[in-house]
Amino acid sequence: MIKLSRRNWNNVLIFVVLILMFFLYGIPQRLLQSEPEHSRLVPEQSQLLMVSFGQHRLTQAGSQWRIQPAVTSNNTAIDATKLALAWQHTLLVAADSQSLQTKVPIAQASVQLVGQFEPMIWLLYPTEQGYLLQQAGATQLFALSAEQASQLFLLP
Repeated sequence: MIKLSRRNWNNVLIFVVLILMFFLYGIPQRLLQSEPEHSRLVPEQSQLLMVSFGQHRLTQAGSQWRIQPAVTSNNTAIDATKLALAWQHTLLVAADSQSLQTKVPIAQASVQLVGQFEPMIWLLYPTEQGYLLQQAGATQLFALSAEQASQLFLLP
């Protein structure tokens, strides 16, 4: 056994406790940062106020949602409440990074949240497998199926 004085054992104990604290506090934070495989179009604690895409605007009037001008798909009116719920609860799956420098977005949506001055801008890009979604100013890409893209951006 190593012969150390009482003072030296005290120093060793202090360093061991500091290293243990570093690992106990540092590891969970790193795990939380690496967890988000799924994101949302609208952050969980945020409340959707308005979505503008193309010439259409989805707005909340009281407890009701409205699309202006009215949109029909196959001679049936699109339910504004279902569209608002889709924007609020769609989970996004991160896609492999691809170069979008040569691609032009086919649709753009401006999402206004309660309490935020600047809207979130979402860009939709076509791919061979479906669609890619990117928030303006960010590099992260998300994969969307054709059905999701059609529902969110009112594509034909």
